[in-house]
Amino acid sequence: MMKAAPCAAENGAAEISRGEELEVRMASDLPGILIVDDNEDNRYTLQLLLETDGHERIASAASGTEAIALIEKEKFSLVLLDLMMPDMNGDEVLRLIKSDPDKRDIPVVMISADTDAEKVSQCIELGADDYLPKPFNPSILRARIGAALRRHSLRALENEYLGKIENEKRHSEKLLRNVLPAEIATRLRNGESNIADHFDDATVIFADVVGFGKITARMKAFEIVACLNQLFSEFDKLAEDAGIEKIKTIGDNYMAVCGLPTPRPNHARLATKFALDMVAATARLRSRLPVPFSIRVGLHSGPVMAGVIGTRKFAYDVWGDTVNIAARMEAAGAPNRVLASAATVKALGNDYNLDGPHKIENKEGRVLEAFFVAQRS
Repeated sequence: MMKAAPCAAENGAAEISRGEELEVRMASDLPGILIVDDNEDNRYTLQLLLETDGHERIASAASGTEAIALIEKEKFSLVLLDLMMPDMNGDEVLRLIKSDPDKRDIPVVMISADTDAEKVSQCIELGADDYLPKPFNPSILRARIGAALRRHSLRALENEYLGKIENEKRHSEKLLRNVLPAEIATRLRNGESNIADHFDDATVIFADVVGFGKITARMKAFEIVACLNQLFSEFDKLAEDAGIEKIKTIGDNYMAVCGLPTPRPNHARLATKFALDMVAATARLRSRLPVPFSIRVGLHSGPVMAGVIGTRKFAYDVWGDTVNIAARMEAAGAPNRVLASAATVKALGNDYNLDGPHKIENKEGRVLEAFFVAQRS
């Protein structure tokens, strides 16, 4: 284990610089040093030198096979590896270490009487961090060991920081996916900054709690939030299962669209089923809520524009006359019923019972046909 000698400050107290303190902290967390040499005298000499320098966790192996077995069982911060050994040469041991993703970051210092330049370069190419000739100079060996341990410490710290960055990145991507459709989030990550799309045909869904203001007038804020959270969480699950894209909630109003960002030819049918499932889910929840919530749902199908608004707080939203008509369908509807425009009903075929047509006037004074939609019994 690496030890640092404190320097004397003017007040006589031990003082370590921030950089040295970090290095000491890193070094103290490191595993031991492994000496690999088939010569017992060499192993003893190296161990004595390391112990003299304050290293406490030292292991030794008399062969390459024994070294690999030890490395599989224990973690090491440095391997001092003899090149020439009878059963398995040092370069073979080195190759095995550096080919293992879990062990390739362990620094390896080759120590050998063979000073052939080609052999030295081969070891460096295989990933050796350093190469020392025998007989080694203790001062040079100490310097090389210290440098190798520092590199290992910095590498470990770098990996730790990279891991934290990767975790933060995953967390950010998860948040982005929760706010935006996956396809849109991918486009943003790929550098697209101005996302605006036109869709020829989609179905917009609006749901609203009937008489919400009167119902909640005497409720506390946390009770209102809890009720809406329970209700809208159920809608979110239904939307995810049906492939419906939730756009937003505004107060007690829930907005979703089917047919974007990925176009779907059967969007009207899927949206209608989703709307009826919302009504059924509200009825199931009614007995568990402190107030008897009912919802109105409105649907309209047609062209829409969609895009991302904002630079710091992103929001995926939709615009167009189709959105306004869907909102009008919801407002003109009835409790626990789904009111769909003629454009939506046209795509449903004979799968549903229809009540209508009813005449609905929009804000511009245009009269629209609408139908209450129900499941066939």
